[in-house]
Amino acid sequence: KDRMREQDVPRLANTWYELLTEYKERNLDFAEMLLRIVGVYVAAADCLTDIVKKGMKPMDKLQLISVLGVIEVLQQIDITSDADFRQRVARLVNNLGLQLCPIWQETSSSTNPNYPANANITAYTHVSHLVPNLLQFLRDDDYEVSEAVFGFLRETLNIFRTIKKATGTLPQEQKEILRQILESIVMKMKYGEDMEWVCVSIAGGQESVGTIGEESIADEDMLNFLEFRRELKRFYDQVATLSASLTTNFLHSAVTATLTTYVSQKAAGSAATSDWRDLELALYLLYLYGEVIKGVPQFAVTAASVGANGGRVLHPTPQAGDPLTPLGECLYEMVKSGVSAYPHPSVSANFFEIVCRYSNFFEIRPDCILEVLEAFVDARGLHHPLAANRTRAWYLFWRFVKELRSRLAPYIQSVLGSIQDVLTVEANLPNPLTPDFDLTTFKDSMFDTKTYLFEAVGLLISQESIPAQQQFEYLTVVVNPFLSEIQQSLEACRSIQTAVNGPVGGGTPVLAGTARYRDLETVWVLRHRLMALGSIAKGFPDAATKKSATQGPGPCVPIFKQVSEITLIALETLSRSQVIRSAARFTFGRLINCLGQEAQPYMPTLITGLLQECSIMELVEFLPFMGQVAHKFKATIAPILNELFFPLVQKVFFFLEQVPSGTDEVMALVELRKSYLSFLMGLFSSELEGVLCTELNGPHLNIVLQSVLHYAQDLSDIPVSRSAFGILLKAVNSWGGQGESSRGALPPTANGLQGINGSSMNGSGSAPGFAFGSTDPTGGAGHGSNGSAAGSEGSGDRPEAPGFYQFLYEHIVRITFEVPMKPTFDLSDGQTMLILGEIAGLQKAIFMKQGQTFLSYLNQ
Repeated sequence: KDRMREQDVPRLANTWYELLTEYKERNLDFAEMLLRIVGVYVAAADCLTDIVKKGMKPMDKLQLISVLGVIEVLQQIDITSDADFRQRVARLVNNLGLQLCPIWQETSSSTNPNYPANANITAYTHVSHLVPNLLQFLRDDDYEVSEAVFGFLRETLNIFRTIKKATGTLPQEQKEILRQILESIVMKMKYGEDMEWVCVSIAGGQESVGTIGEESIADEDMLNFLEFRRELKRFYDQVATLSASLTTNFLHSAVTATLTTYVSQKAAGSAATSDWRDLELALYLLYLYGEVIKGVPQFAVTAASVGANGGRVLHPTPQAGDPLTPLGECLYEMVKSGVSAYPHPSVSANFFEIVCRYSNFFEIRPDCILEVLEAFVDARGLHHPLAANRTRAWYLFWRFVKELRSRLAPYIQSVLGSIQDVLTVEANLPNPLTPDFDLTTFKDSMFDTKTYLFEAVGLLISQESIPAQQQFEYLTVVVNPFLSEIQQSLEACRSIQTAVNGPVGGGTPVLAGTARYRDLETVWVLRHRLMALGSIAKGFPDAATKKSATQGPGPCVPIFKQVSEITLIALETLSRSQVIRSAARFTFGRLINCLGQEAQPYMPTLITGLLQECSIMELVEFLPFMGQVAHKFKATIAPILNELFFPLVQKVFFFLEQVPSGTDEVMALVELRKSYLSFLMGLFSSELEGVLCTELNGPHLNIVLQSVLHYAQDLSDIPVSRSAFGILLKAVNSWGGQGESSRGALPPTANGLQGINGSSMNGSGSAPGFAFGSTDPTGGAGHGSNGSAAGSEGSGDRPEAPGFYQFLYEHIVRITFEVPMKPTFDLSDGQTMLILGEIAGLQKAIFMKQGQTFLSYLNQ
């Protein structure tokens, strides 16, 4: 082969060339035969493509393209033949465009006046002659042919953008081309005849809750189409930027025409004959409609009025009955057409996406709400036979209710009655369970999505416009079945003897129906039921904002108390189960908000149950939960926190002492450090730092401060170091006003992170060598008299921390100078500069609290 390439092929090519030169006029039939022979070896279109791509100066490239005459040839050839030929010619057109468009940009007189005046005109003339080919290939039935000209399409739109930027508008010629491009883009967005629709979110990203993830789609053609549609969407966005009015007019016309046709066919009794692909495309375009509009989409036309404040023009809020904008007309037509009842799942799926995206439309057309709710609660939505459509509808129903809850009061009773059968939970465990199956790490995505439905129920019931007694009755009907089922689950759980944490093990799969499978299924369903109740509670407003203290507890408090009690029973019964502990924490995290102070009596039992056998990741999640409790109850929770604080700190230190055995454990320890510091910061933010200074916890305050000191100096984790400095700042602001008279005897110097490394942790968990001594929780000791700041900033209503004065000067002041001097303190790093800012703020706070004493110390 190498010898052929070196000797024979060049001779063959030269022979072809000589024969073509001789016979191109003498005998055209012979010349054509020669060209066909050449075509066996290489496609002429590919040859031309490579020639066109050859690197040349702009004027030379223009001359080459003119000499080749390839653009004129493209207007004459028949490109309706096989897809492979069309694809090759499309690539040629694409490369011609990719060469010509930059030449047009470069030879513009405003950019480079050194080129001949006709160069720019010649380049644009060539481009304009290629546009029909661009449009033809863009509309091609073969997606690969369409994709082949995407580069040229992008450059053409860039030319139009340059023209618009220079002139302020597009000439009519370009507007017409733009209209044809938009029409071609929309036509190619349509599903192919041989394609099956799958329930993927229009929006994607975080808005794909409840849909089939694209990673689970096995059909490569479908994945290619979805990516192809996304690329078309990018071109659509470019067109909309160039001409919003053209785009909105086109979309309005396309959407209304499709819906009108559907209504006519439905009136004639032939609605089922409508092509689902046309309806899906129309609704997809309607979903995109709002993206063309700058600012907040308007659904009704409101007359501007002149205000009294200096003649400023005011735009009043649209009212029900105002004339609709084109977007409003499309939405109204969609709802009233009944298109959501079309039997193909794509249509109802897009319908729900649209009503959620444009939920504000129903504020000015509340008469359309009933049709939407009816669609949601029947087989089009929450009861859809396809799981993907059904789960997506659960999430979208929550969004719709959340946005329009104040408008939904008249429909609540019928809605709750229609979805009562959906308010259930299933185990959804795989069958069989493999030996490595672990309930604590299993993700039940279907139930996770259903929690949105339960929260939506809470949002509906908790509306203030509903009478108290009616709220109570609605919630009773929803919650009582769960309470009864949980009682049954608890009875079954009491007989469970096998382990419910960790891998199933055993070496063989566990089949449904076996005792082991039933045990895990019982625990899992119990977990779901507890979390369902917590999700319902999440839909209720914060007790502190809903009613004032003089109004007493809300009507639903007795029911949520029952939920709290049964949750604690479940926690006590299955305290060894990590998934039940997690569910109890989740549920109480929601109950705290709607119960307010009524939840406080349950806290000691809850906290004890959660901490007894918690894992490191549970502790990571428990600490923010305790932060939420502290923030919610503030001073009233102080007695409980006083008892809990140091046992909790000991639990944290116990895990932090562990040597990680793998990457997961390393990451868990990192998260634990962050949660621990966030917990301490939360205590200061909630003005509960006095808990650290009580008679019970005061002797251990040193060990806590030493741990914070340690993390402040550890520059291997910049965010943790910054958080630690933030806590020290809080401590200085709280206790930094103390003078030497309040610190007692000078203790020996503490060093390192005593207590965490175990070197100074004794049986009581205190750190010898730094004795804070007994502290009166109500405070009131004297403050330093040096400097007016210290005296004025003294917190007489806060508890004192005896010994903090010496700790401040021996440790906190010291590290504010030592840390910036470390070799790893990189001032060119942005994160490090944030720490420097924290240190500067800390030093300023010390000065504000200690005044001249601090300056004198620095001078010495």
